Amino acid sequence: MMTALRFLEVNFERFILAAILLALVLILAAQVMFRYLIGSPLVWSEELARYLLIWCTFIGVSLAVREGRNISVDLLPVLAGQAWLRTFGVVALLGSAIFFALMVWYSVPLTRRIAQIGQTSPGLNLQMWIVYAAVPVGMGLALLRAIQALWKIARGGEVPGLNVMADVVPEASAAERPRA
Repeated sequence: MMTALRFLEVNFERFILAAILLALVLILAAQVMFRYLIGSPLVWSEELARYLLIWCTFIGVSLAVREGRNISVDLLPVLAGQAWLRTFGVVALLGSAIFFALMVWYSVPLTRRIAQIGQTSPGLNLQMWIVYAAVPVGMGLALLRAIQALWKIARGGEVPGLNVMADVVPEASAAERPRA
């Protein structure tokens, strides 16, 4: 049971993203087939593809945080050297967690407002709050992954993505190393 939960925890975002991308491919292939072979395009397919892509983007942020592949500026770590990589990784995770928390904090009321208004999409007649919910759900998952990474670091684990940065950041030369 525990291994199944661990497998799901490790691959949760991957499964969701794979399902969304498969749906995107099928929907867009059907759109092309209907438009060019049958001559009658599907009016709803492009709208659904756009909404699925929005969900894919926000869930993808969570996967990027989990794997330490989020976009970062590495000027300071490169200048400071490998000794500071862990510190910069923790600072980046803390800053990201604050950003994700703010995004959830402000997107939940917006999503609720859209649900109360009852706004629907033009082609699918889909409740728009479902589309807007991608922000709090994706950012909430990213926040969870950032907190998870910080917890692992606090318990002595490695900073996610640190091995990628270690390849970029040069080690201090013998002249630059502090003397004991």
